[in-house]
Amino acid sequence: MDTKIVLIVGPSGVGKDTLLKSARKELKGEVNFVRRYITRKPDKNEKNYFLDDFAFEILKHNSFFASTWNAHGNYYGIAKNSIKNKVNVISISRSKISDFEKLYDKVYTINITVPKEELRNRLLLRKRESIEEIEKRLNRSYEKIEAKKLIEFDNSKDIEESSKEFINLIKKLSLE
Repeated sequence: MDTKIVLIVGPSGVGKDTLLKSARKELKGEVNFVRRYITRKPDKNEKNYFLDDFAFEILKHNSFFASTWNAHGNYYGIAKNSIKNKVNVISISRSKISDFEKLYDKVYTINITVPKEELRNRLLLRKRESIEEIEKRLNRSYEKIEAKKLIEFDNSKDIEESSKEFINLIKKLSLE
């Protein structure tokens, strides 16, 4: 099998980590779920590597990452050595899709979405940001996603149904 990259993108709060958690459980061993390096406090729903800014900068300076970005005051990175010769599922910033499209031939991008009101409710329940920060996030306009192979995924169904559809989508991409 050759290296395939499945990028997961979408605004914070649309349920990317919840979908990834159920897919990780179902597809364990079949797919490589790549962990991100993040400079913020750990979240119980995420399986990532959490480190401080200084450690992140050292890794970045030593070319450890295939891609890095900054979002909401935190740094994120994907280690080069975490990409395996199989299907790799990676949650990234939509601004970094081209980093992977330059490095790999088979890159698929799944854009996770929910209606704005549903996103507001999810962000409020998560309690990571103030109401003012949430409203600012919701009113932000996003540019069109530039990806060679873009797939839109509506995550507004109940968690079981959305998870099943997401898992089936990853299985389908694994066969392409």
